[in-house]
Amino acid sequence: MLSYFPRYLFFALLVLVSIASSFRSPADEGVALRIEWSGADFSFQVVGEDGLGEWLLQFSADGRDWQDLLFLERGVETGGVPRVQVSPAALPILNAERGLFRVIEYPEADRFYRGYLAARSRWRASGITSYRYGFRWSTMIFWDGSIEVIDGEVASYDRLEAFPPFFEEPPMYRTIEGLFDRIADARARNAASIEVTWDPELGYPRSAAIDQSLLIADEEQYWSIGFVEPIR
Repeated sequence: MLSYFPRYLFFALLVLVSIASSFRSPADEGVALRIEWSGADFSFQVVGEDGLGEWLLQFSADGRDWQDLLFLERGVETGGVPRVQVSPAALPILNAERGLFRVIEYPEADRFYRGYLAARSRWRASGITSYRYGFRWSTMIFWDGSIEVIDGEVASYDRLEAFPPFFEEPPMYRTIEGLFDRIADARARNAASIEVTWDPELGYPRSAAIDQSLLIADEEQYWSIGFVEPIR
């Protein structure tokens, strides 16, 4: 998890069927987090700020464990006011009847993390929990095959090719959510290099190259996802 030194901090308790409301910071009465519910999506908007900061939306089910959701974008149509729309399906937990939201002022622009959060939100919002995906790993070990996920849990795999030939299981036997976690873990541990290509429609990491340390040889990780097929 990142370390933050926020200038402002806002908390909001929201029941999913609630009407639009605003929550003001005790530190600055001129700034507010406005939350609206359209019946299909949430809209989060920071109003009254100075127009200089990056704002990060976070979610918690219990007020203790906070997870980053999305950066609020500054749109021309809203006069540069930071705003973002979120589908309930994109929340970190399913079937949440209520939740806590807050925004913090992010210390600096982070394009990679902005892209990561946007991609993960797209994947979650797709609602795909049972699927098969083609997984190809290439480093000192090569593996090519598919992994099947049922109701969000890894169920089986099918190896097509591997080197060494006796290498049966995939090097990372994970769900796509698990691959997102692997990327986040590498970033949290200050990896020397992380390069990811995100699927523009569903958001999953089509390809990734992670070099955790320049001082360690042969620990680089490379993988690609050839396809994602929902299982109905």
